[in-house]
Amino acid sequence: MANLKPKTECVERPEQLNGRRSFIWKAGAAMSAVVASTIAGFAKPVSDRNGSLKESNAVRRLHRGYEAGLDEGEYEEVLDLFDDKAEVIFNGGSFSGKNRGIRRLYCDLFRSGTTGRKIEPPAGFGPDPAKELDIVEMAADSKTATGRFPYSMQVGTPIEGDSSLVQMARLQGEGIEKWWEGGVCEASYVKVGNKWKIKRLEYRVTAKADYKPGRSHAKPINVPSFTKTYPENPAGPDKLITST
Repeated sequence: MANLKPKTECVERPEQLNGRRSFIWKAGAAMSAVVASTIAGFAKPVSDRNGSLKESNAVRRLHRGYEAGLDEGEYEEVLDLFDDKAEVIFNGGSFSGKNRGIRRLYCDLFRSGTTGRKIEPPAGFGPDPAKELDIVEMAADSKTATGRFPYSMQVGTPIEGDSSLVQMARLQGEGIEKWWEGGVCEASYVKVGNKWKIKRLEYRVTAKADYKPGRSHAKPINVPSFTKTYPENPAGPDKLITST
């Protein structure tokens, strides 16, 4: 039978423990200082440095509400998110005034084509991860702000023409030309009372494609911009915008 040797315990003397605790405390304090310095100098957003994180989060909630309203087809509710003198730039046109041009855009044009519903980019049109982050920049007085948000949505417009095929498609509820569109939504915001409102919104398109849900089918398409203004085009913009 083998002889079992008793285990030898390593017992640190009080002065060793004190020295070790002192070293750990100093190392931890130094690491905390480095982390704090990194956060303050690199990771902390502008809105935090201005003491406006609460307001910037309110702007983000406003934008999420805007996207959710479009996705659910609640165009009247979306309209209420705009300032009375707001402007929207869409497809080469400027729509001005909450209850004039913007109402015409959302409650007439968007509603007729179920525009704004969220869909994933079709094959070959995946988003650039470097451009996926949303950005909100708050003014020093926390009364105005700007934002940039990526978007991916369905866009639709009624098919023009009076041919028998078009008329038949309309009767079957298919008289809408639909496509996928992705890009960046740039907006400016203003605080009215205690609520944030959209002051100006512009869709900056980076890609458009034919999109058929349920299939791996996507091909680039050419969608013409607006060529006529309101009232010549009943759903048209107040003025045309030249691309920059």
